[in-house]
Amino acid sequence: MEPSEFLMVGNSFKSDILPALEIGAYAVYIPSEIIWAHEVVDETDHTSLIKIERLIELLNIFEI
Repeated sequence: MEPSEFLMVGNSFKSDILPALEIGAYAVYIPSEIIWAHEVVDETDHTSLIKIERLIELLNIFEI
């Protein structure tokens, strides 16, 4: 599988989102109000990143 064929969905920008974007994959970020201190990083914009508020919003992304 090529990175461009991969989509990561996660709530940790540091552990879920950044690694996916760094290899050239797509990512959907669902921020959490509760996060470990070691997971805190500055969030950045990226052309392969979508930010949503709730998991159910994935249905709109995939037009389900």
